[in-house]
Amino acid sequence: MRQARVTSVTSSVGVLRLVSIAVPLVTDPAAWTATSFSSAADYTVTLTKRHREEVLAAVHNIERRGRLHSATKLTASDFPLRELRPRLEQVFEQLRSGCGFVVIKGLPRAGLELEQFAAAVWGLNSFLGFPLSQNAQGELLTEVIDASAVDAGLHTDVTGMVSFACWSPARRGGELVLVSGVNIHNEIARRAPHLLEVLYRGFHYHRLGEQGPHQEPVTPFRIPVFTVRHGQVSVRSAPAAFIAGHHELRIPFSGKEVEAIDLFDEIAREPDNRITVSLEAGDLIVINNYVVLHAGAAFENYDEPARKRRLLRIWLDEKSLRSVPAEFNQMGAQNGIPYQEGRSCSRRNQPPARP
Repeated sequence: MRQARVTSVTSSVGVLRLVSIAVPLVTDPAAWTATSFSSAADYTVTLTKRHREEVLAAVHNIERRGRLHSATKLTASDFPLRELRPRLEQVFEQLRSGCGFVVIKGLPRAGLELEQFAAAVWGLNSFLGFPLSQNAQGELLTEVIDASAVDAGLHTDVTGMVSFACWSPARRGGELVLVSGVNIHNEIARRAPHLLEVLYRGFHYHRLGEQGPHQEPVTPFRIPVFTVRHGQVSVRSAPAAFIAGHHELRIPFSGKEVEAIDLFDEIAREPDNRITVSLEAGDLIVINNYVVLHAGAAFENYDEPARKRRLLRIWLDEKSLRSVPAEFNQMGAQNGIPYQEGRSCSRRNQPPARP
C-alpha cells in the first residue's frame, strides 16, 4: 500500500498538536469516483408498494391523533415500519461504511399535502439518526425553495448527515453535485502530499452570525479539512466560512495554504471525481457529511409559486457514524447550530472574495 508522509492532528477543543505520520492512501468504499458506479442503482433504494403502505398508514394514524402539525416531535416509535425498518438499517450501514450517500425513491407523494409528506420524510429519517438544529431559531426541518438559484459551491455542513427530500423539482437544473472527500484526500496524497499538512491543520471558520452570546464570531481554533482516525479519513470543508473567518481575523492564507485550497478545488471539479443526482418528487437523499461534499447546481424555477422547487432538509447525527475531532463541532459541544432564545436566522453573511 502506498504511503504519504503527512502531518496529522491530535486535538482537544482549541488545542491542535501536529504529529508527523505516514498515512496510507485509504482503501474505503467512500473513496469513490464517477466510474465506481455502474449505474444509479448502485446507490438507490426503491420503496415497494408494501413499504409505501406502511408509511401512509403511520402518517394517517399520526393525523388522526392530531399530531401532524408537530412532525418534529415525532420519533421512530410513531412509525411502526416492520418491513421497511430493516431496509433503513441497511441504508444507515451504507451511509456509515459504504459510499456515504443513498437515494431513496418512491416515498408517498400523490394525494398528500406537504404537511403529510413532511411527516413521512421525518419518520424515515428518524430511523437513521437524531435531528440537529439548523439555525439559531432551533429549526429541525427546513424548506429549501428559492434560496439558491446559483451554484452554492461544494461544501459540508455543520452536521453528521444531511437529508434532502423533494416535494417538487425545478423546471430545469437544480441537481445535487456529490464529491467524495475521501477520494480528494487520496488524490492530494498522490499528487502533492506535502500539501496535506496545511489541510490537516485547517482554518478558522466564521460562525456567520449564529454564534452564542459568549462565543467569538470566528472560531479561535482551526478546524481541520481532513482527519484520520482508526484508519478512516473524514472531511470538513466550507470555503465560504473559512475564507470569511480569515478575512475577519486578518490572517492571510500562506502560499502553501492557497496552493492546497486550489488543488482541493481542482480535484473536486474534475468530472471524473463527481456525480450528479436529480431528485424527482418523492425522492429522498441522505448524505454522510463526513465523507461526501455536496452542492446545488444552478436551476431555472417555475413562475407559479405552487410549482417552485421545494426541498425539505433535515440535519442528523448518530454517534456511531464516524469518529471525528471536537473541532468539527464549530458551534459548540455538539454538531448543529444550538437554539438561542430570541434569535433569528442571520447566518447568511456575504463572504469576501476567494484568495
